[in-house]
Amino acid sequence: MGRAMAVGGGGASDHLKSSWPEVVGWDGITASLKIKADRMDVYIELHFVGDTVAPGEDDHRVRLFGDRITGLVAQTPVVG
Repeated sequence: MGRAMAVGGGGASDHLKSSWPEVVGWDGITASLKIKADRMDVYIELHFVGDTVAPGEDDHRVRLFGDRITGLVAQTPVVG
């Protein structure tokens, strides 16, 4: 008694950053560097908004969607 239990797995990955709203509007290279600085364990896929991407989740993938005209990040990148 008197001890708290973590809910939701309690693994180390529970504390890892999983989204980067702050990089929306950044160029893809700078955004990629920020994401890798926060999560060295992920790989980054670069796409344009509207591209068809393969379905499925991957806990080590971040998809970066850029605007076709400006090339700037247009959506919040997330792990998955």
